[in-house]
Amino acid sequence: MLRRAGPSLRHFLLQRKSSAGHSSCSREAKMSRPVQARRLEGIDKNIWVEFVKLAATYSKVNLGQGFPDFPAPDFLREALTRALSGGNHMLHQYTRAFGHPPLVKVLAQFFEKLLGRDLDPMTNVMVTVGAYQALFCCFQALVDEGDEVIIIEPFFDCYEPMVKMAGGTPVFVPLRLNPRKDGKLMSSADWQLDPAELASKFSERTKAIVLNSPNNPLGKVFSRGELGLIAELCVKHDVLCISDEVYEWLVYDGKQHIRIASLQGMWERTVIIGSAGKTFSATGWKVGWVVGPDRLLQHLRTVHQNSVYHCATIAQEAVAQGFQRELMLYGKPESYFVQLPKELQQKRDWLVQSLDGVGMKPIIPEGTYFLVADISPFKSDVPDVPNSDEPYDSRFAKWMVKNKGLAAIPLSAFYSEAHKNNYTNFIRFCFAKEEATLKAASDILQKWKQEKTSSSNQQRGGAAGSAGKMADTESGVGKRPRGAQVEDRKVDWRRWKQERKAETKKWKEIKLLKKLDKQRMRELAEQEAQKQEEQKEDRGRPHTLSVALPGSILNNAQSPALRSYLAGQIARACAIFCVDEIVVFDEHGEDVKSVEGEFEGIGKKGKACVQLARILQYLECPQYLRKSFFPKHEDLQFAGLLNPLDSPHHMRMDEDSEYREGVVLDRPTKPGRGSFVNCGMRKEVQIDKQLNPGLRVTVRLKEPQNPEAKVRKGTVVSSQHPRAVSGLYWGYSVRLASCLSAVFSECPFKEGYDLSIGTSERGSSVDQVTLPSFRHALVVFGGLEGLEAGVDVDPNLEVTDPSVLFDFYLNTCPSQGSRTIRTEEALLISLSALRPHIEEAVKTPKDT
Repeated sequence: MLRRAGPSLRHFLLQRKSSAGHSSCSREAKMSRPVQARRLEGIDKNIWVEFVKLAATYSKVNLGQGFPDFPAPDFLREALTRALSGGNHMLHQYTRAFGHPPLVKVLAQFFEKLLGRDLDPMTNVMVTVGAYQALFCCFQALVDEGDEVIIIEPFFDCYEPMVKMAGGTPVFVPLRLNPRKDGKLMSSADWQLDPAELASKFSERTKAIVLNSPNNPLGKVFSRGELGLIAELCVKHDVLCISDEVYEWLVYDGKQHIRIASLQGMWERTVIIGSAGKTFSATGWKVGWVVGPDRLLQHLRTVHQNSVYHCATIAQEAVAQGFQRELMLYGKPESYFVQLPKELQQKRDWLVQSLDGVGMKPIIPEGTYFLVADISPFKSDVPDVPNSDEPYDSRFAKWMVKNKGLAAIPLSAFYSEAHKNNYTNFIRFCFAKEEATLKAASDILQKWKQEKTSSSNQQRGGAAGSAGKMADTESGVGKRPRGAQVEDRKVDWRRWKQERKAETKKWKEIKLLKKLDKQRMRELAEQEAQKQEEQKEDRGRPHTLSVALPGSILNNAQSPALRSYLAGQIARACAIFCVDEIVVFDEHGEDVKSVEGEFEGIGKKGKACVQLARILQYLECPQYLRKSFFPKHEDLQFAGLLNPLDSPHHMRMDEDSEYREGVVLDRPTKPGRGSFVNCGMRKEVQIDKQLNPGLRVTVRLKEPQNPEAKVRKGTVVSSQHPRAVSGLYWGYSVRLASCLSAVFSECPFKEGYDLSIGTSERGSSVDQVTLPSFRHALVVFGGLEGLEAGVDVDPNLEVTDPSVLFDFYLNTCPSQGSRTIRTEEALLISLSALRPHIEEAVKTPKDT
């Protein structure tokens, strides 16, 4: 018998099993550690997961979720079809990470119009996967551990968990309901901030405030006063504003959505969030964007590139085409941004009537897809449960979807945990639905009302029947005669007519009082205008100052960018010293006579006069008008980098001024009603004259203006009116002259220049000069070769000494030659030296 040298096979298998078991236990022990990050604690519950499941299981009509069940507009779907089936195969590949170039470009153009400022598509706009990702990028990029973020309640439910995930602390401030006392339906405007309570939430730890206007769920559109309060506190405490404006186009009843970034001091601290889903009724496309200053967006780009990185190219292309269409139709009746809110307002009114008709008390929204309704009258159907952790509106909404087949969302879902039980008698409905959907909802509500009425009648009938039988038995009295019942319901027609007559009389009196108030306001306005006119007669500036210089000075610049910079220096100098006219003359015989029309591109050499004139015109034009008058041109490729003039006529959107520059719009008006003008304001201006579209005009705004009016009123005046009547500097005009003599011969003033000054190193010292009084003064500068070069090539001049052409021939830069001081520098120095002499010459006896 052989002896085994090692362990038996059974022992080996048992040992292997034991080892495997130990290893398994070890692995289970390791997996028992928490796997989720701490930042996810307490934010795993989501109202939408629960109620979407309930709606899918029980509802016949879903008015809970905020998405339209009607199709996106035809032009948008056609754009998507073109993008999918077109020949550009690159639309199926990655595009620019921070936004498809056509989309960010058109968004920049649109928001330039809305905000009244120039935007860089590449740095001031970023495209995101819906507004949801835009919010995520904001909180991750701008909120740090320990930062406080103010959230206005009720709020879209993702704000709070996103702040917590970023390490921040949400601080809540409620919109408080101020109930009406007139018996009318409440409005979302009745939910208001308490200024003192809001101010108390700001501290040294406050990093940002989240603003949602128009607000989901209430539909509240924040007023200018409310936004001004928020802006003031943001500036005071150096706080950022994350402005969720996804419903910006969905405002009703003539309300106006005001962008907080347009208020003073807010652009540099605000990030605007938008959504193509809400804008174009295509929520499934998930295309959103952020607009804001580069100093904020650069950090959002960091989060974006390290998370989502890229959005669907095809969807971005279609949305870009949609915005291009809307940009062309901006403000016109056929614009989708005009049509959609009108359609939704009708749907809103339908649902309001349905809810009000069955006894729910709807709160009429000023904007968004949603309205909130008070369910207090229906508490008998769903009795409250004392000491329940679940808010009453949540239980009511669940009961309603299960028993009535109608889905809605409880308002408590839009409050923080600490405040959920403060407003538990409200539920939110979405009215962005097909008419058939809203009718089905109305049918459910009507049936519900009938059931309640029937049940109530049965209860009252049963109680009344029992009491009647007892009374009849005791008294022996039979049924009440039928005629007595009819008598109880008889209407006192005489009294009714008297009441109607009194109401009609009262209505006529109110109407007459309003008419008298309007008439009195008109008279006061006319008196005030006349008074101001009388005061302004002494404030006007009757004299003008013109400057002439050769366009050849651009040829001294070494690059196209420096040519633009040189032109910018000239424009700045002329604006600083209130020059009214700049004449660019040709000293090399190029024979350029007009600045009107289209011009070929200009290189480093040649045709410098036209390029200089074009850049000067571009800089003089207010920024909001440049797109109307200056198409893309090679001469202007660097003009956008130049410092702005910031002259008095370069207005911001919300600045108040008596005058405005504008462009006549191609808008139909009734005969005799004048024209509409875009003056860079939130409202268009209706002027008194019928003018051709595309014309630049100076508009004098009428005061006082009705703040509720859809347009402002104004009159067209001469471009010289602000200077001659009000004493305002109103920019300069630009004129091209084919030669030096044409500077004088083509003078736009009927009486010509009555004071002419030539500048040269060979002239007399400016310090010793005494200028006579004048109406129109002209100061002429030479180029690198001086004024002599212009005299030599001018076919209309028979002189060789330029000094004989001028009343004064001055050296404004003593001890310095033309090689040392360039023309653009000489312009600034000369006007500075001449200024006291000019002011002395134009003094009136009153001034003396």
